Amino acid sequence: MTTPPTPLPAVPAVVQKATNGDKSTSSGDNVDGGSVVAVGYGEKGGNTSSRCCGCRGIKQFLLYDSSRKENQALYLNQFGRSILFISFMFLSLGVLQIANQQAGCPQNANGSYTNCGNTVYGMQPSSMLSFMAVIGGVSTSCFMPYAGAVVDFTDHRLGFGKVNALLLTLTNFVQVFLFEDTWFAIIILQSIVASATFMANSMVMWSYVSAPNDHELHGISSSGRVWETTGMLGFFIVVGAVQIVSGWDSIEVARFSQAFATVVGGISLFLAYRRYSPIKAVKTLEKKADGTDVNLYLAGLRELKETMTTLGKTDPSAARFLVGSIFVEASISSFTNLAISYLSQQIEMSATEIIIFIMVNLATNPIGIILHRTLARQVGHKRSYVGCIAYTLIMTPIMIGTVYSPQQTNLAYFFSVMFGISYGWYYPSSNGYYVSLVPEEKVVELWGLNSFCSVILSWVPPIIFTVLNETTGNMRVGWIGVIIFEIIGLAVSLTIPGKMDSSISELDCSVDEEKGSKVDDEKICDGPIPTVSIE
Repeated sequence: MTTPPTPLPAVPAVVQKATNGDKSTSSGDNVDGGSVVAVGYGEKGGNTSSRCCGCRGIKQFLLYDSSRKENQALYLNQFGRSILFISFMFLSLGVLQIANQQAGCPQNANGSYTNCGNTVYGMQPSSMLSFMAVIGGVSTSCFMPYAGAVVDFTDHRLGFGKVNALLLTLTNFVQVFLFEDTWFAIIILQSIVASATFMANSMVMWSYVSAPNDHELHGISSSGRVWETTGMLGFFIVVGAVQIVSGWDSIEVARFSQAFATVVGGISLFLAYRRYSPIKAVKTLEKKADGTDVNLYLAGLRELKETMTTLGKTDPSAARFLVGSIFVEASISSFTNLAISYLSQQIEMSATEIIIFIMVNLATNPIGIILHRTLARQVGHKRSYVGCIAYTLIMTPIMIGTVYSPQQTNLAYFFSVMFGISYGWYYPSSNGYYVSLVPEEKVVELWGLNSFCSVILSWVPPIIFTVLNETTGNMRVGWIGVIIFEIIGLAVSLTIPGKMDSSISELDCSVDEEKGSKVDDEKICDGPIPTVSIE
């Protein structure tokens, strides 16, 4: 929902080695059971029976260190916000239906609408979702410096989070009233309020995450990711099934999805914030010459600038990564909005077909996760990350060049799989590479900067799409913005200094024959854990 919708912000996954029976090492994660291995020693470090270990492993995978209230709050928040986030998918289909109806575009036999070139509110219906992405991207990138300043420089972190969670929930509730007379006001509300409050709530949520060591932090973040993924997939399956069984049109399903998200997501966020405690400011505001505090917004901007400048001097590889991610994230986050419009208007797929497309995309994410895990260990984080960007860059023009009419509907599902692999690959490779570049003690501190870079230009590809679609009437040409940003992001990523890359070929991870032990750098030789992030 950061530029509706944007990939959900991911907490950094950190390395935690566990010794296997053959004295080799493995990093726990939430993909192949590594988390169970990591917690197999017992929460307090004692040995347990295999049966108890299995039960404890399952519990720790889902509810790691759940005795702490802030961790309970994290899991509830992840579950609730993910539902409020994913509901945008159904809202967007309802918006497209109303926009096409008001524009007078003819309806096809499968319920889709022909891109007739007529306008509503001065734009073609096919530009509505990209228009929302533009507004959402601008509002979010403008709001984040203030949100970060409130979290860092004031004692109102908890209250700020509650207000944003409430506004996010209320926005979804208002969207229940999606009608022909209200839809345009609703998309403005969704774009501005829901986008900004979603990111602000996320910032507050992660600011409460803490752990005494990497092992604990990884366990907490992995369980949080499970709750996030469960919320999104569960919600999508339930509402998708309702649409298929009920026979409702996209508008009716959109109303139901918003009502369902308001109840389930809102209750989950309410329960989460009941478990948070107030926190004092962690930084002190500078004073003006007259002794008054510097404006919070200006303080937030200054903090971002100073942090980026310092990072460029102390960790230039991480700084270069963030510059590249500004462009890569903008292209990746724009894909969902543009894809829904493209499938609906250009390919003339029905709402049910689009839902199936998205479900196939989500279902194939694990292939990309496994691919990243394999490549990161074989060739290093940088090569895995750059390879993913290059793969996505290749797939995008191929899809636009081969899928452009209703006759290619079946081929569209093939690209659903291809981009499902891309998304499953991208987020863990991006997170893992960033963590490998940032000093371990600064990972959590600098994660807010990573989140800011992911949205600062997220509105540019959608505005390029909107302008080109409106001026040329060709939706395929509108994708040029996404492709250009992918090219820039790839070019910058290739120039990231390699001295901190975790490539096995560049590191001394061999056996020292004289000492008889493995030269083992936990941070570099064994890559950070891949985590799931579903858009």
